[in-house]
Amino acid sequence: MRFRLELDHGNSTWRAKGDPVDLSIPVNPHTGLPRAWYKGPATAEPVRSDGWIGSVAEGGSVNFRDISFNPHAHGTHTETHEHIHDTFNPIDALARSPALPFVMPALLVDTPPTSTGEDWVVECPESLDASLQKWSPEAVILRCTNGDLHRNWSDTNPPFLAAGFAETLVEYDVRHLLIDLPSVDREVDGGVLRAHNAFFGPGANPRSGCTISELLSVPSTVQAGVGLLAMQVSAFVNDAAPSRPLWFPAEIVERTG
Repeated sequence: MRFRLELDHGNSTWRAKGDPVDLSIPVNPHTGLPRAWYKGPATAEPVRSDGWIGSVAEGGSVNFRDISFNPHAHGTHTETHEHIHDTFNPIDALARSPALPFVMPALLVDTPPTSTGEDWVVECPESLDASLQKWSPEAVILRCTNGDLHRNWSDTNPPFLAAGFAETLVEYDVRHLLIDLPSVDREVDGGVLRAHNAFFGPGANPRSGCTISELLSVPSTVQAGVGLLAMQVSAFVNDAAPSRPLWFPAEIVERTG
């Protein structure tokens, strides 16, 4: 079996060069990691009702569990501007619309944080403007860590986007921002949420169809550069839902005529 995937974008054709790479971290009630935002671990408990139990290990006929988790705290997730605005804009409706295509042109960028006082800040690379102008990707994936994400991030002041980074992405009409950190913003910032607000836009006039995905896991073996991104989002009617971004490294062929 041979896999082929091509996408026409602008005056070029983007062709997948290999197998997809899963960039997601699952919600895991068995290890309880990762987790963030001062939440306890996700849990899975068998249903117990009138002498019946939903656990084969405890004598039940089937496993039938209640799962408790928070999409923002317990794994890779994708969110809409409903996350920060008083509006009904669920991720499920967006995922079922043309605004979130199954496959889109994307750019994977290495952005290691730098120390700034008590913080670690993700600065916008000087070369990013040229790449955005040249390729016009719909999505940008930021690799900020070494992939060691199965941890409790609460009260650790994780790295966050420097001022102006989100604004640069908006300037080049990037619609989907993905990052391997719990948030694009500082853990404690008094509710300012500067990067979220810059990327999603004001409540009165939000950027329609845009998403932010957080808590990804981007393997260090994956080469930075252009690729195709397939966004798989769980069917939840909520501002955010667990997601599974798939990355296809790609080559670009310029078209003529």
